[in-house]
Amino acid sequence: MNRLVFFGLNLYSVISQKVPLVGNARDSDNCLISAGYTWCESSENCVRQWETPCSDNFVDCDDCITKQQRGMNIACPENCDMIDPPIAIDPMPPVYYPTDPLPPPSVCSDVMCMMYCPYGHSVDENGCSLCQCNDPPHTQECPLTQPSCQNYNYVCPKITEITHCGLDGIDGYTTYQLSLLIKENSNVGNVYAIYGDDDDMIHLPPVYQSPVFQGQNLGGVSDYMNNMFPDTRYDSWLTIGVTDGDPNGKISSIGIDFTTWNENEGLNINDGAVFLMDPSHVDSTTQGSEVVIAQLTIPSDSSPTVIVNVQGKTSNFNNQAVSTKSWSEENIHFQLIPPVYNEPSTVPTNCISWYDGCNTCSVNNGNLGGCTRMMCFRQDIPRCVQYQSVGH
Repeated sequence: MNRLVFFGLNLYSVISQKVPLVGNARDSDNCLISAGYTWCESSENCVRQWETPCSDNFVDCDDCITKQQRGMNIACPENCDMIDPPIAIDPMPPVYYPTDPLPPPSVCSDVMCMMYCPYGHSVDENGCSLCQCNDPPHTQECPLTQPSCQNYNYVCPKITEITHCGLDGIDGYTTYQLSLLIKENSNVGNVYAIYGDDDDMIHLPPVYQSPVFQGQNLGGVSDYMNNMFPDTRYDSWLTIGVTDGDPNGKISSIGIDFTTWNENEGLNINDGAVFLMDPSHVDSTTQGSEVVIAQLTIPSDSSPTVIVNVQGKTSNFNNQAVSTKSWSEENIHFQLIPPVYNEPSTVPTNCISWYDGCNTCSVNNGNLGGCTRMMCFRQDIPRCVQYQSVGH
């Protein structure tokens, strides 16, 4: 995806990578107020007061830290960090309910951290907030609904999401790869074609096609093109196992008009196929227990059903190669149900650190305790970031 999203970066990344700031509203001093800049008279510069110390806002270190304690969102000079003992802000008051037992005293030191973290702040083994950011929520579970395998003799349909919970790809789209899992003891030697005929058509939904790489409809996209044009990672194509752009010409197609396959029109193939040039060929790149047959990028709010038919050679157990006999499986269904975060909507009782979409809070028996007071530019999805139990 060839784009940058400001709200997915922390402040340091925005500054170091010189990402263009959002908005263009300026004040009388020509400071970009829509990005949080105000005029600092003492330095004669436009600054963000929570990033850059400005003596307009304080008299000395004691005065600056005192103002921070009282909730003023300003940065203090670096030498103020040397004050002993260190001074930190008061936590937010715990939320108690009359029927709940009082939680034990917090073991965490209150932390004033002026670093914005889009996915919350990390916590230590005690559930105490640290002044470092969590990684993006790619470790969060976001399960897909897998197709049933019950009605098939040779292969099982499998869906894998290339994006993550509909994010990180083309805005508004989710990218899936469709593959076939070869059943054990099914005597399948390889998969050499996906096909459609008058009795059993291939049904493919409207899809996103990368404008940078129009015409690449078979065999995926090479790493070179992915690196040069990131949007091509989410291109839509068909294949038989090959996903690297097919530099050796292992696959081909017949009877398919790919020029009509776009965001407005799907494909219904009743006399065409995608196939291996050598139907007896087997190697570690194109074959195995799982064979990729398609990548589709579709609108995130859609849930179409893909239908394909496949054919292959049976195995020759004597010399571990394919035989001259063929097998086939018709009407294999892939229903593309959009993925969703599998996260609690309320604070679980076994959660000890809760990210509320902006700040991280300590938790006792489901009740929020002290929270960080970070400046957040957007509200994210609330979630538990640390549980008492092992394995979550």
